[in-house]
Amino acid sequence: MIRPTFRALALIAISLGLTPQAFASLDQLQLPSLTDKTMISMADFRGKVLLLSFFEPDCPWCYRQMKVFNQIQEQCSEQLQPLSVGIHGTDQKLKPELRRAKVTYPAVRGTPPLLELVGEVPATPWTLILGPEGQLLGTWRGYLKFEQAQTLFPELCPLPESPAG
Repeated sequence: MIRPTFRALALIAISLGLTPQAFASLDQLQLPSLTDKTMISMADFRGKVLLLSFFEPDCPWCYRQMKVFNQIQEQCSEQLQPLSVGIHGTDQKLKPELRRAKVTYPAVRGTPPLLELVGEVPATPWTLILGPEGQLLGTWRGYLKFEQAQTLFPELCPLPESPAG
């Protein structure tokens, strides 16, 4: 069970006008993958905490965020799922960013229906944190360090145990 670590994040989300009802229709979206020629259904992420992170071309902090998400994909529970969403660029500009970061998790192109649901992206990287039932738990504006993810999601991405001294 996820502890209420998200209270402060939820307050941020509410202050931005992002309501859980606005995300109820996320499950219905099919988004074009930027890593292959498939469509990715948002419903496939039900049951997981989803880190829906927006990135754009030529964004050094977005690149760093992708590297952290690779680490989350490798070291944390399968119940914590990163998903990068490319905006403000063509596929020809977005795909090289993913290759450069050697992304090991799903990445999609932001579509008008998705962007209509989330509203204006205030900056990149910008991460929406969605709960297992698709509910908005909060947002994170800027770069989320791996250690911060471990603090936010201790059950899903535990801190390493200290050696007994």
